Amino acid sequence: MVASGPSTRRVRLDQRTIVDGVLELARTEPTSRVTFKRLGEHLGVDASAMYRHFRNKDELVRASLDRISGWASEAGRASSGTWRERLEIVVTRTAELSLEYPAIGKEGAVTDPAGPGDASAVEFLLEMLVEAGLSGDALIRFYAAISGFMLAHSSAMANEAFQRGHAARDGSIPWISTFGPITLSDYPLVDAHRDALLAVDGMAVYRAGVSAILDSVERAVTA
Repeated sequence: MVASGPSTRRVRLDQRTIVDGVLELARTEPTSRVTFKRLGEHLGVDASAMYRHFRNKDELVRASLDRISGWASEAGRASSGTWRERLEIVVTRTAELSLEYPAIGKEGAVTDPAGPGDASAVEFLLEMLVEAGLSGDALIRFYAAISGFMLAHSSAMANEAFQRGHAARDGSIPWISTFGPITLSDYPLVDAHRDALLAVDGMAVYRAGVSAILDSVERAVTA
């Protein structure tokens, strides 16, 4: 398909090319919403051409999230170490990718990719938990805890990065930015730990949550 305009280029349009374009826009224009119109401009094709490959924007977002899930899974499979170390690589990479592509990453908690990348990520998480020694109901319960926390929090960080385009996309946005004008002496524990609480950022919360879940896995296996 040939683009119109002064800088005409030939684009071979398929699902992979379209997802490549979406992710490039999400990375370079972190506060811009995904639209077929903007994507068509970026790829140099008519926006209507996208509908031959994706029925709607939701389907396109699912495919893009599936790509991100696949990348995170690949990072884990390429790594070495204990089950915990490899699992931490995947969950950390998921957060990093969500922040790198915030317009897509922010949808991770509410959109099911339902593709090969997502299936590979689920398989990897289960493999690591089985290697840890889990099975049966405990395996599914801890998978749900890790997956749910990972997607919810990485999506929340991506959404904040999307809303605040000037902010660094490394999870360093403060978890608590201020306690406002209230009198903290009425809240003695908050007052005593004020500076430490204000120093916590989104990625620190993410790592703490994942660590707590994995500590619970180890205790469950030992018990």
